[in-house]
Amino acid sequence: MSTLHGEYRRHARTNIKTPVSVRLEDNGLATKTRDVSESGICISKPTELTLKAGQTVNVTFNRMSNLSVPATIIRVSGEEIGLALDHIRFTEQDISGIIKTAPWHQRAKVAIKRSFWKNTRRLAVLITNTILRKPLLKLINPSFIFAVYGNEKDVGTYYTPFMAKLIPPLMIGSIIRNRNQTGIMVASKFYEHELAEDSGKVRTYLQQLQEEFPHIETVALVGRLPNFVMKAGKEIKRPYVDGSMGTRYMIWDVGRQMQQLPQYKHEYIIAVLGGAGRIGNMVCDDLTRVYRTVIAYDPRYEKEEEVYTPIGKIIRSGDPEILNNSKLFIGLTHHGDVMRDLMAHIPAGSMIADDTHPCISLETRQEMRALDIAVEKIVLHHEEFAMWPRMPGWNNRAIPGCLVEALVLLEQKNVDVGDFESFCSTAQEIGFHGRLIKPLDE
Repeated sequence: MSTLHGEYRRHARTNIKTPVSVRLEDNGLATKTRDVSESGICISKPTELTLKAGQTVNVTFNRMSNLSVPATIIRVSGEEIGLALDHIRFTEQDISGIIKTAPWHQRAKVAIKRSFWKNTRRLAVLITNTILRKPLLKLINPSFIFAVYGNEKDVGTYYTPFMAKLIPPLMIGSIIRNRNQTGIMVASKFYEHELAEDSGKVRTYLQQLQEEFPHIETVALVGRLPNFVMKAGKEIKRPYVDGSMGTRYMIWDVGRQMQQLPQYKHEYIIAVLGGAGRIGNMVCDDLTRVYRTVIAYDPRYEKEEEVYTPIGKIIRSGDPEILNNSKLFIGLTHHGDVMRDLMAHIPAGSMIADDTHPCISLETRQEMRALDIAVEKIVLHHEEFAMWPRMPGWNNRAIPGCLVEALVLLEQKNVDVGDFESFCSTAQEIGFHGRLIKPLDE
């Protein structure tokens, strides 16, 4: 659901009116919800009790005796009060249960609305990739391609198995605009796990890109796709861009910002979780420009080793106990929830900057929050960037690091992507900056 700023609400609202009890300290009152989402509640403003923003209340759903949640008042208007849930989220099961407590006509309205938006999105994807595909490509005349993949959940957002039979092998998923450049995001029908396991499917994906877009000079490869390509025995050369320099720049820029936060201004050690990977090794080296010591943690390291760079030190280790020495972390593991097993070794008061895909799940983040471990998502930002529709799990102004290298090359074709300092300087001049943001489901 879009807002006036072109962003998306983090969660869709379900317009359900059901009785609730709101308790503030020793005072309680009865009212009704106006709408409910995974992360918040809007209630009718009661007349019996004066409430103001910043107060914490407890909300009990009268027709669901076991559902009671703490929430903070974030907005008070003439007729309603907006509440944000404190450190928890309603599950899909919770939302379904709340809907069932509403009158039949409200339940029917919600069901119709949900079905309408889901099917409208899928219909738009189908029409875009069949009837409108050729005229759309001619109209856009893309100057670059962002080649991505998805999992079953991501793909289900866009089309059904039946629709997949009608759509070409490469699905156009989004239109991307950055300054004076326009491109498109295309997705293979192969799932991520299929590309990881079958190099033949990776080669097929590359062949499909070459056949449909022979004149495109810049194709950015998402996430682990460069690894899959190299595993398939293919060299990454033009028009393909592996995106590693953009990812490195993003993490380096965010690493600088983390150290500038008041609570971490005296921290001179940072740990990279997943530091033995292709990108991880380079990121560790980059971060020695900011931190005296970089811990490269990865279970693949069988023994501890200290490596000295011209300006810092990298400690490579597979022993999770070493994580007790740091309060700042970069998440680069192959899957965000791999970090769940490391929570016991991460000190309270720490921060994890997450650059994994899939990212750390809400459930794992809640467990981390209970241990006083903060998690934020790493993205890049540019004032003139937009992607519509957005990628699942992203807002439409956030830029994946793996795309930025291609965007920089489109602006400055002569930039040396082998020179990290030169690339960083160019990216900054163009206006790209790393950011830490709340995960979209928060």
